[in-house]
Amino acid sequence: MSLKPLDVAQQVKQLATLPEVCIKINSLAEDSNASTRDIKAVIETDAVLTSKILQVANSSFYGNAAKVDDLNRAIMLIGTQGLRDITWATSAISSFASLSNKFVDMPTFWKHSLYSATVARTLASKCRIIHKDRIFLSGLLHDIGHLALYQVMPEEMEVVFSRAEDQQEPIQVSEKAVIGFTHAAVGFALLKLWKVPDSVCRAVAFHHVPGKAEEYRLESAVIHLSDEIAKLSGVRGNHLDTPVKIDPNAWKITGLTEKIIDSVVQVSEQQYSEAISLYLKAENMNNAA
Repeated sequence: MSLKPLDVAQQVKQLATLPEVCIKINSLAEDSNASTRDIKAVIETDAVLTSKILQVANSSFYGNAAKVDDLNRAIMLIGTQGLRDITWATSAISSFASLSNKFVDMPTFWKHSLYSATVARTLASKCRIIHKDRIFLSGLLHDIGHLALYQVMPEEMEVVFSRAEDQQEPIQVSEKAVIGFTHAAVGFALLKLWKVPDSVCRAVAFHHVPGKAEEYRLESAVIHLSDEIAKLSGVRGNHLDTPVKIDPNAWKITGLTEKIIDSVVQVSEQQYSEAISLYLKAENMNNAA
């Protein structure tokens, strides 16, 4: 029996297990009775996450003039939802770190994801999207389905890559033709199993076809644009040099035009450099593009 997106996601969920701190913070973020003190108590059990949150609070993402060296202040500055999104971002990267993969260089994959995320955050300002950490997370996780497929269906994905390269077509088109569904569908299924917020799940599901999104159309369009702009800038997540094609629906939904690309890239560059230092360990950068 052929696999479906949920089958792939369920298998990967067993391999890429989320840290306990991520699960606890996600639960607290959903609990209206949870206090800042409760969240702080959980964060403090993880020294790496504590350091990460302080780094993010002091980064250009928040533009705080005064140095933030206290976790309480960082939590107040970032907010509960932002903390959850940062925890998800850190946890997703670490969850896949130990999994082997012959199809993709992991630092290159995450560089593309982080570039897309920072561009998405910049576009969010232009589109007046309030939750910038949420849109950053959507950009970071937009291709997470690829990692799942590489793990569960390696032989099929080898055929997919060969077809995409030979026919110079987008990877999702080759996936649909070879395995019957795309990495976006697998990403949606995995994120739902992880209980990631629905806006992120939907943006990931429709990031190649934002015009088909019935919910969170704006977020889907922003992630589509950020993905393609990253490729235009030369920051790709795989070795394929297939043509970049921006869906006209994305411009229509966001109300933006191609004229903003250069300025968006310029604004995103500094935050991209910071994102690399925040989320990727230095020892993993040797092979990055």
